[in-house]
Amino acid sequence: MSAFDRAYNAVKTVMLSNERFDRLEEELKAMGQDVSALAGSHADLSERVARVEGFLQGASAARGNPRLRDQ
Repeated sequence: MSAFDRAYNAVKTVMLSNERFDRLEEELKAMGQDVSALAGSHADLSERVARVEGFLQGASAARGNPRLRDQ
């Protein structure tokens, strides 16, 4: 293998590595956006559950059973 072939292969390897890193960076950005969306969804769900629990506790208190069982 000549010096030119080795140099060409080295340059080709570096260019392919850069392309892979660029794709990896894009995938990480997309994953970060997915995690952010999931965190927002979790917060929304937590608020909804709290409202449902409050409604159930209010209904239970109105029936004369002031406290639901904590589980």
